Amino acid sequence: MPTVEYALWAIVMLFFLLVCSMIPVLVQLRRTARQAEDFLRLVELELRPVLVEVKDVMRNLNRASDQVADGLGKMGGTLDAIAEAGQTVRDVNQLAQQFVFPKLITGAAFTTGLRVGLRTLIVRLMGRR
Repeated sequence: MPTVEYALWAIVMLFFLLVCSMIPVLVQLRRTARQAEDFLRLVELELRPVLVEVKDVMRNLNRASDQVADGLGKMGGTLDAIAEAGQTVRDVNQLAQQFVFPKLITGAAFTTGLRVGLRTLIVRLMGRR
């Protein structure tokens, strides 16, 4: 029976060592999660004005293209070429909304994140010296 008892004690000790080694990992994980939350909060604060401006630009473009289309509809069929130009403006606006603006927003987010990350990295590197 002493062999079984030693094996049980060995298992208990290994489990205790596993639990003790997980504590620093969990503390570091919590610290990393807190830093990620702070980073995301900072990025959100910097991106909010950019997103508001982009939405305003999109509204203005939509309003302008709608006004062009309405004005052309009032003029009748004599100005078909101008109507096509208005439709082209609307198509370009939609293409910009679908393809360009998301890339601009992603680029702005990436640039802001990179800037904040580099700033944080520099502050941390300077703080260690």
